[in-house]
Amino acid sequence: MFKKIISALVVLIFSASLTLAGGVTNIKEVVNRSSKTVRLTTYENKNDVESRWKTTRRIAAGATWRGDMWVPWADNDEQFQNHFLKIEIFTPRPGPNLSDVRVFTLYQSGEDVRTCPDNFLTLQNTEEIHIEHPAVPYNPRAPRVAGEARSGGDRRVVFFDNRDRSVGYRFEELGR
Repeated sequence: MFKKIISALVVLIFSASLTLAGGVTNIKEVVNRSSKTVRLTTYENKNDVESRWKTTRRIAAGATWRGDMWVPWADNDEQFQNHFLKIEIFTPRPGPNLSDVRVFTLYQSGEDVRTCPDNFLTLQNTEEIHIEHPAVPYNPRAPRVAGEARSGGDRRVVFFDNRDRSVGYRFEELGR
């Protein structure tokens, strides 16, 4: 009888911790309905040969990317410095192959996918950004992403033009 009670308690605690922690959020589709080019890149530094960037490459206005890209977990600054997702929004500038780039850093923490503005850069269109650390500190109360911010499940990220000519984005549950 004692073993049954302990087993039931362990199952209950394990189930509760999974509920509070959320699940893996997998971006399976990026739909660019904006007038700009966008790119999503994850960085997972595991201090081993598996550490790597995974990128959608640049997604042109009106285009769609399909694949699998997990939103990394970060529950403190140390984790955040080594596990994050970058969203880059490219705005062409007059001049030889120049773009302004707006960068956002995303991460999962607990039940939510969170976002924070990171940088505003100007670079040559041929350059690739491979920032190995976010420019902003970890913020456990950073705003949740627009749309379906709950962690866990398959997502679509939709980019769109705002009235002020900036680009916004929202997460949607895949299948909607």
